[in-house]
Amino acid sequence: MKTIAFYISDYGYGHAGRSIAVMRRLLDDNAHIKLIVCHSFALEFVKESLKEYRNRVHFREVATDVGYVLCEDSLEPDKHALNSKVQDWIDEWAFLCEQERLFLEEYEVVSVVSDISPLGIAAAYELNIPAIAISNFTWHGAYQGLLNEELLAFLEKQYQKVTHFFELAGYNEQHWSSCHQQVGFFSRDISESEVKRIQRELNPNKDKLIVFFGLGMKVDVKTLQDFKLWDSPNCIFIVSHNVPINAHNVIKVPLSYTESQNYLAAADIVITKAGWGMISEALAGQSSLLLINRQSMKEDRNTIRYMMEHNLCKLVSQEELPLIEVTKSLRTQLATLTTCQSDNRLNQIINKIIKIVNEVQ
Repeated sequence: MKTIAFYISDYGYGHAGRSIAVMRRLLDDNAHIKLIVCHSFALEFVKESLKEYRNRVHFREVATDVGYVLCEDSLEPDKHALNSKVQDWIDEWAFLCEQERLFLEEYEVVSVVSDISPLGIAAAYELNIPAIAISNFTWHGAYQGLLNEELLAFLEKQYQKVTHFFELAGYNEQHWSSCHQQVGFFSRDISESEVKRIQRELNPNKDKLIVFFGLGMKVDVKTLQDFKLWDSPNCIFIVSHNVPINAHNVIKVPLSYTESQNYLAAADIVITKAGWGMISEALAGQSSLLLINRQSMKEDRNTIRYMMEHNLCKLVSQEELPLIEVTKSLRTQLATLTTCQSDNRLNQIINKIIKIVNEVQ
């Protein structure tokens, strides 16, 4: 058996969702692989999603990165608070990295996979074992224009320790490793029978439009109740369980339901910020995408650019969002989008990871 440590960013559920897709395929296809998941924010979600693999996957609660810090009741970043939190994190870096090095050594880890925490990458470098990155961005790139140059320079130094990088759709940064590979969208598998069950439950007469509205699990916008969206005629809305909305036509995904990709696939339209994970699952389910145009986030800008170049979405500004309704005109615009299933390249990733791992003595 060979052990891989899989580091997942602590910012939101998107990184966890796509990492679960990778880990499931790794475990399904390679009986000689064991995983140790290093994560904190969505650890219970990951545990529930991988429970069938029992003794081949273990879980270690550890804070892996800072992510974004948003202004109160907003989708916009709080630059001052972000710089302060990242500075505090870096001040502890020597201790944190040494803890990870000791952990990797103790459990005889042969390779680190990271989406996209620099912590495991840096510790792998200290032990001279492969550090494999899978992401559409790095925090060095995402923080451009948000962090001061000294902090950015520190993160740049950590990402230069990557040995292999799978650059996901929308990636628009430097090549951190000479061993880099472009990969399209992929997602967790969608259950057609479950999608049909959800559609029957929400829209038994097939006379409504199903709309998934997702801002992400770390976004708290208290003015949502006043959005005109909920007054859109002949619509049923799906939101995450934590969204503070109460309306007769709004259904919340149950807290205990882990396979949210099935709810996205059940929707005719998905309205969301430009998170890679939710976009990939919407594409896999062939739902039309209306993306919130959050230009202050470099990660969002790169994803949106890719989506617009391929005619895969329409945009709505943050200022327009509270006023938007699902009208006949909007439906007509969304109908012109290119139909594009998720470019499921998981085998490409899995085969390369296994090749790398098997080469480690």
